[in-house]
Amino acid sequence: MPEAAVESLIEAAWQQCYLDPLAARDLGQRITRFGEPHAATGWLHVALAEVRSGDANVALQALELARRGFEPRQDLPGMRWCDEVEAIALRRSGDYAGSARLHRAIDQCPALTPDLAPEPLLTLLNFVAHNSRAITAKLLGDTDLALRHFYAASDAATQTGMAGPRITALSNLGGYHHDLYNLEDARRLSEQALTAAREARAAPALTTAATNLIIIYNAGGEPSQARAMVDFLRANENELVPGALKRYALPLALGHLAMGEVDAALQHLAAGPVTAVGDGDGMVLWAWLQARCLMARGDATGARAVAEQTLQQRRKRGLNDQPYELMELHKVLADACEQTGDHRAALACMREVHARYEQLVGRSARARFIALEVTHQLAAAQRERDLAVDSRQSAEDDRHRLAALNTALQAQMAETEMLHNKLREQALNDPLTGLHNRRYLFEVAPGLLDLARRQQKTLCVVLIDLDHFKLLNDTYGHQAGDLVLQRFATLLRQMLRRSDVVCRHGGEEFVAVMPELDGDGAQAMLTRLLQAFQSLPPEPGRRRTPNASFSAGIALFPRHGSTLEQLLSRADRALYAAKNQGRARIEMAPRTGFGTFS
Repeated sequence: MPEAAVESLIEAAWQQCYLDPLAARDLGQRITRFGEPHAATGWLHVALAEVRSGDANVALQALELARRGFEPRQDLPGMRWCDEVEAIALRRSGDYAGSARLHRAIDQCPALTPDLAPEPLLTLLNFVAHNSRAITAKLLGDTDLALRHFYAASDAATQTGMAGPRITALSNLGGYHHDLYNLEDARRLSEQALTAAREARAAPALTTAATNLIIIYNAGGEPSQARAMVDFLRANENELVPGALKRYALPLALGHLAMGEVDAALQHLAAGPVTAVGDGDGMVLWAWLQARCLMARGDATGARAVAEQTLQQRRKRGLNDQPYELMELHKVLADACEQTGDHRAALACMREVHARYEQLVGRSARARFIALEVTHQLAAAQRERDLAVDSRQSAEDDRHRLAALNTALQAQMAETEMLHNKLREQALNDPLTGLHNRRYLFEVAPGLLDLARRQQKTLCVVLIDLDHFKLLNDTYGHQAGDLVLQRFATLLRQMLRRSDVVCRHGGEEFVAVMPELDGDGAQAMLTRLLQAFQSLPPEPGRRRTPNASFSAGIALFPRHGSTLEQLLSRADRALYAAKNQGRARIEMAPRTGFGTFS
């Protein structure tokens, strides 16, 4: 075959390597038949395709053949490509730390220059390098580093001018923003990836983007959209990778379950925790969906067993699972515990759910902050300012330019700081009720306790739990439950003092910290609050629901404890006693050995 024809095959393989790995692999195998110097490049394409979506052993064999071709002639770009493929292989085998070590070793090597390889291939290698480092950092739990590498990979993908890297970068960024609970960016990027993949007829990327969107729509409270994406996949199965509906069984099950189609969901779950990629085992997602199906069938005992067994196994193995999936698994476990009558375990699970939610909100705020920072290109503005300082061609022009750059940089930083503060404020507030959340409680309460200690004054910590709230949700729907929570939050703001700190602690549980108030005062105030709550008139224009009530437990500082944790624990016991004595009660914690002020 003429040399020009061989070069054309190689160019096609590079175009296909992140668009259709199987096509790139087949082209690579054809290229190997022409012998060196082309065979090494052919084996490299076989290795890259197999390590990403095929047989790991075949990938390692092809990688060794590629090295044998590149090393004798000191082909530095070819050898660098082999190192990057080896790092992907280490990660896919589960050796995340080994992959990171190889990345660091590669980064210590001299930078490749355009005289060694064509610029498009160096840009493509740059995309692969950042994409690989992002995934490894993600698996090692380094969120900031992973996100920065994903954005760097997206920038490099745009510079390649190739559809495959650009679609892959959009899909990866969208998927990772979902992991970080930044659902707005996750949806936007994944929908862009889906559209681009359909236009390019990129079956692997199309499949990944569509299944990612099922999970993103569900997390964002759009079950009908999640279910519609299942129909999209079935209607366009010919555009997907072979066997996609089996390989992506878990997202399909979630799409059905989102709309209450339990039988269809169970059919997909029957194959077990199958996953389409080597990163992660899908066990937590499978257990969450399986438990939800069992709950829908009335088998709360079975649902609890599935959830508890999975959580115990994950803790024993020390696995780093996604907080969103763990939150959902704890949520279904809480429901199962309540259905089986274990209310204490249900309360503990709901606290774990809230802790996971706070973790996700914090990660979401940080992700949006980094995204804004990248978008505004603060680093580029800094470099441009430094160049202006170093320039000596025109001192007067440089001074004006430097001042303008400083002004622009300060404005960008001020805007970024303002958004960061806004995101932090959002992270400390409960979006449904408008009250502060548990994170705010643990930030503010220690200072109030210190002040009470210095002034030798009392302070009350009250734990409030709405009665029969799960029954209300099950009978009248979550909209009715949300309305009750909002109306109770409004009542708390109206009837408690401005000096009291009131937070939604999780689910239907609230906490109030009341400075300079003794037990009798707290009891009287809560009694008035209970009477007002029980006599709330129905909301105009809405379906009438039973009058609600709450139970509460009170703990006093310093009689029942000297720290927030101790006071919450004592208030929780008092709340538990109120529940056991018939609900719609306010109980004071019994005396302990903590004593009074000295």
